[in-house]
Amino acid sequence: METIPTANDPAPASRLDLVPGLRPLVVSAPFGNYIQPEGCTATLGTFTAAARPGRLWRILKTVRYYPRLRAWVNKIGLRNPGIGWVEQKAAAGTIDLSDKLVSVHGFEPDDWWRLLDAIAALKPMGVELNMSCPNVGHIAWPEALFERAVATGVPVVAKLPPVNYHLMGEQARGAGVRAFHACNTLPVTAGGMSGEPLKPVALTAIRDLRTRAWGRDALVIGGGGIRRAGDVDDYAAAGADAFAVGTITMNPWLLVSHARVRPLLAAAAAAQKVKNQK
Repeated sequence: METIPTANDPAPASRLDLVPGLRPLVVSAPFGNYIQPEGCTATLGTFTAAARPGRLWRILKTVRYYPRLRAWVNKIGLRNPGIGWVEQKAAAGTIDLSDKLVSVHGFEPDDWWRLLDAIAALKPMGVELNMSCPNVGHIAWPEALFERAVATGVPVVAKLPPVNYHLMGEQARGAGVRAFHACNTLPVTAGGMSGEPLKPVALTAIRDLRTRAWGRDALVIGGGGIRRAGDVDDYAAAGADAFAVGTITMNPWLLVSHARVRPLLAAAAAAQKVKNQK
């Protein structure tokens, strides 16, 4: 049975206000670790409870571009320095989390509790629960995950898989989660596929969740295959409130100039302005 929003859920002036400070254009993890254009919200991570070394080797070994599909495939498997690295950087004052989302994933319940304790202390703009990465095995989560995530006091975003997301969405919404990211990469034999093939799947998911009681009034970050302003418009028409870019940022030139992102920034801001006027 679907969870129906209750009278205890106040209606914000803009759904973006459900994650205060969130910008209309979001740079997804892991790209937000490196590319942080002005006017965007960067997503750091994905971080796990313990460090998972070997990122460079996994990138060289598994990341492939398929030009005929305009798609990227990777099997990196959430290689990262661990949440302790974030805590050290924050304590040293070398990283500011107040305007960033932090993406986390736990392999075991104790991992999740460790991560959420850290999030409660770090107080980032928001925490993204990345439970749907196809490169880390079966999608599962502890029974109390969403309740404990909400209890941190940090706005929570649940990152949905491209398919079979209804149970996750219902349970998250029932626990008080009011923001969703649709969606994660497509599971394929070689890993997770992103880029243009993901776009029609993500759009279908967003249209569907807008018909569900748990998704009707939620903040939805839509992403997958966004390369140009017209893609932003397509996501806005499907029901997205904010727009996530990922593989388009896989360009070393963006470390020097963010000009490639500016048309998307303008389109995202324009789409949000139209939504606020309705």
